[in-house]
Amino acid sequence: MIRCKHILMLWLLSFVLSPIKAQTSVFSVGVRGGGETYLLSAVSGAMGEFKPSIGLTGTLDVRYIYYHSLNNRFEIGVALGAGVGYGTSGLKGTHTDRYSNTDYLGNQIDYNVNAAFSQTDRFAKAEASLLLALRYSGVTLQVGPRFMAPFASASSAAVESANIDAYYPQYDVHVVNKDITGNITTPYSLATTPSLPKYDVLMAMELGYEWSLTNKSSLGVQLYADVSVWGQQSTSSSSVAPLIQVMPITDASMPVPAVNVNTPADEIAYRRYIDFGLRLYYAFSSSRKSHRAHARDTRLHHNRHL
Repeated sequence: MIRCKHILMLWLLSFVLSPIKAQTSVFSVGVRGGGETYLLSAVSGAMGEFKPSIGLTGTLDVRYIYYHSLNNRFEIGVALGAGVGYGTSGLKGTHTDRYSNTDYLGNQIDYNVNAAFSQTDRFAKAEASLLLALRYSGVTLQVGPRFMAPFASASSAAVESANIDAYYPQYDVHVVNKDITGNITTPYSLATTPSLPKYDVLMAMELGYEWSLTNKSSLGVQLYADVSVWGQQSTSSSSVAPLIQVMPITDASMPVPAVNVNTPADEIAYRRYIDFGLRLYYAFSSSRKSHRAHARDTRLHHNRHL
């Protein structure tokens, strides 16, 4: 298998050994827009269905590409980029919790709690990228690492429906959604603090086509996708508190249990960020011959005069 370092060595050798004819500098301003979401895995033992929800994202970016021309059609180079954007992503699903309490009379209560939930994360981000750039007769391909740093974030969650079934095995009785055994009014909304990383490293790939305009400018469109390289650990433990926790009654004068709602993201052990969509950009370029090509042409011109 060819490793990344071998690809990098071949890339560098292409600059040294190839019959390079000219060099082109390209500066572009573009916008990226599309969807973003997570790739999820739940904590061990979590029961239910956990799915990512797709949000929207938009980014304004600027890019500088330095191309070497290997022939009249094929160019290879490096792209430096920076951008700022905003997006939303989240998760949704259903979850089941089973646990036991003892009431103030000493009766055992076995709880079976089912709930449908959703959570939405919103964040603004800054990014920088270093990409290998290829261009062949207008077809463009750029691939490499992109560094993303969220600098502002907010999150909201909701329990859309819940069913609290309290079973007394001593009496073989089920009490469902009653204040005396636990009940919440849904939909139930709560504000959360998103556990976003201070930075993330993405593998980016962009494939598209650009049309030449007048005055060495061009208009381009690309399909793009970014995926986290290592992802994010959402929780430090393999077991977490239930999503809906009915607390034991400790005060006989107030025999109504409190019901605590936890963050749905606490049920997720690991998640990786992904975004995808379309990039539109306007670019202008300047070309010049390489030193080797310039020296060769100078020699040819000198020989003609001799």
